[in-house]
Amino acid sequence: MASLDPWQRRLSDLQLDLRIERDRLSELVGSLKRLEGFMEAGKGSSETVDSAALRLQSLYTGVERCLLLIVRVLNGGTPEDSDWHRRLLDRMAVVTDSRPAVLSPAVRLGLAELLAFRHVVRHLYAYELDADRVRLLLERAIAMWPGIEEDLERFQAWLEELVAA
Repeated sequence: MASLDPWQRRLSDLQLDLRIERDRLSELVGSLKRLEGFMEAGKGSSETVDSAALRLQSLYTGVERCLLLIVRVLNGGTPEDSDWHRRLLDRMAVVTDSRPAVLSPAVRLGLAELLAFRHVVRHLYAYELDADRVRLLLERAIAMWPGIEEDLERFQAWLEELVAA
């Protein structure tokens, strides 16, 4: 492999970090699918609902971690202020002069719903969670995963082109 300049090295490191995070997210989605199976089979206890809620929060947090890796390398920092999580999602769905859009509009919308739910999970006691809402979000998150994966793969292909140039 040819020697990479410092910028290419940063991009290559970003590729590796994103691949690691995507693998972790894929494993997490597998656990969400198993929980969905328990719930569909009528074996979903309140602990199953709690576990699903926590893992849905983890799914959002993991995707957000990918987005933060991207903006730190390509934009030099993260959005600030109290609404930075939402602004990060909005920005990552827009083409900039330094990168293509990372998120499709549908994925951005789904992630915004998980962001709102993440706030609920962090601020309620587990027994206060609405089991029907958790089940609905579980279904939506599992259905959204292929789109998330596709968006991240498309972005990584763009990074590969930059590193190879």
